[in-house]
Amino acid sequence: MKKIALIFLISFCLGQNTYIGSVSFDYSGSINGSFNAELTDSTFGGASAIRMENEDGTSFLISAFQPIDSVSISALFIYLQSPDSNLTSSTWILPPNDFENPDVVFGFFPEIDTSFFSQFADLIPDSIEQDSMLLDSTFLEDLITEILLIISDDTYLGLSGSININTISADSINGSFDVGALKAGIPPGVINISNGSINLNGVVLPQVGVENEPAIPDKFTLYPAFPNPFNPTTTIRFSVEKSNLLSLRIYDITGKLVETLVNKTLSAGEYEIIWNASSHPSGVYYVQLVSGNNVQSEKVLLMK
Repeated sequence: MKKIALIFLISFCLGQNTYIGSVSFDYSGSINGSFNAELTDSTFGGASAIRMENEDGTSFLISAFQPIDSVSISALFIYLQSPDSNLTSSTWILPPNDFENPDVVFGFFPEIDTSFFSQFADLIPDSIEQDSMLLDSTFLEDLITEILLIISDDTYLGLSGSININTISADSINGSFDVGALKAGIPPGVINISNGSINLNGVVLPQVGVENEPAIPDKFTLYPAFPNPFNPTTTIRFSVEKSNLLSLRIYDITGKLVETLVNKTLSAGEYEIIWNASSHPSGVYYVQLVSGNNVQSEKVLLMK
């Protein structure tokens, strides 16, 4: 399986603005329970979001995961789109006016096997670059369409109610929701989701650039780590054009330095470093390679 939780990974790889925090709600009907996704150091759970802005408006993808046991989770995703490119708050009503190009999608997966997410493996490439197609404004819309086709028979889709986002800023996204959701089948499953709460804080990424940065030499390259996602080791490859003081460091999602793998002068050539992350919790980390004014970075996902 290349990506156990594709949506969570996307949330950290695509966003112009990235957020982490918690999402919670109660549900009753065909099934009953409570959902509480909160980011911790000990479990692969929690909530995250991306916000993408362009001349056509603003798009959001909110994803949340609550671990049940070692092989099952409950998951939620919410997709929101607005023509307002300077959005500070808004309300989305279900169902959407246009099902072919929806402005709101709400999907809830209660207690599913993590292997379900293997169906998403081919939706995005193995390596992600900041200047790749993943930052194209149409990619997220196409991705949502593909996800909807995969999940149509396996999820409770929101068909009534509303999602209220009260605060939208670089620092936070906060809101509430009450949704009626339906699962296809005979008889169909019906649940009412109430007391929905979204509390997400903006993530400050580690500094990965310098002002007036000169052109990066062709042979100063940080290659995609492999494997990625990984558990607990991954190989980091890079090339150096000329002898120089070089550092290779690992940061967590808050921008905190967690490990220095290299900090010395290296001669020109190709190098491989194996990072053993067995002492670190599951999550997204940032690999940063620095040589003089040249800086390159990439994201890796540790999944235990």
